[in-house]
Amino acid sequence: MMAELKKYAALLTVLFFAGLLTFANATLLRHSENIVKDDKSNFLWQDSTDVKTKKVNYKEAIAYCKNLTLDGQTGWEVPGFGEMFTIVNFKRYNPTLSKTFKNYLPDNYWTTKIFSHGISNEAFVVYFLSGAFNREKMDKKFFVRCYKNLKK
Repeated sequence: MMAELKKYAALLTVLFFAGLLTFANATLLRHSENIVKDDKSNFLWQDSTDVKTKKVNYKEAIAYCKNLTLDGQTGWEVPGFGEMFTIVNFKRYNPTLSKTFKNYLPDNYWTTKIFSHGISNEAFVVYFLSGAFNREKMDKKFFVRCYKNLKK
């Protein structure tokens, strides 16, 4: 268990610094009414009211994004750690999110990163009040902000 916690701490440290570098290079622009685009990563981000009104568990989040059609766009996914770090702005607090996004809550949002290979039934969430990442039980309900990688 101690080895797992050390790995977790090391991962969070690396991701924190990667996030600082990644966000520093992000170019977030309004793409459409419900979508924000990062021109650097070529990611589209959901910015509809669902991101602040619809709470779902982990499996529901995966299905929700997979079935999402937004402003004519399909092919959405729940973001992983790396993708989520492209929009976390550690220079801001409450929320740690660019002002380009108009729909948000300073709350937990799902990522696809599963803790301990799924044995613990936990996945990671990002807390947009502070930008912290936490692991939570997959049956709990949190918000989801879907993304689409235009390079795929």
